[in-house]
Amino acid sequence: MTTGNNSIDEEAIGAYSFNLRRNAAVEQSLARIRHALGGDWQKLRDDDLLSLEWLLKEAWTRMDFYDWDKINLSVMNMIILDDLIEIGRSGLKNKLDAAAAADQAARILAAL
Repeated sequence: MTTGNNSIDEEAIGAYSFNLRRNAAVEQSLARIRHALGGDWQKLRDDDLLSLEWLLKEAWTRMDFYDWDKINLSVMNMIILDDLIEIGRSGLKNKLDAAAAADQAARILAAL
């Protein structure tokens, strides 16, 4: 609702709130994955982490809140993680559209 110079755009607040929730969920998920992988986490390159983070954000956007919370990231291993990173990499390079990448990631994550 706009009421002059000191107004707050409700749509902007909603988008900001959405991004805060999404970023918090993804950061928490990355921490869980890091814990599950232990020393293997150190083998990941910066571009791997960027691809993974991008993909998790896309997947969170498309998944139901309750389904996201059911994901058991403690069973994450390097094989699964490599698959997710590759999907993220393909999405970032526009070889795979974001929705398709998110759907693939959601299927993998939901199986954990």
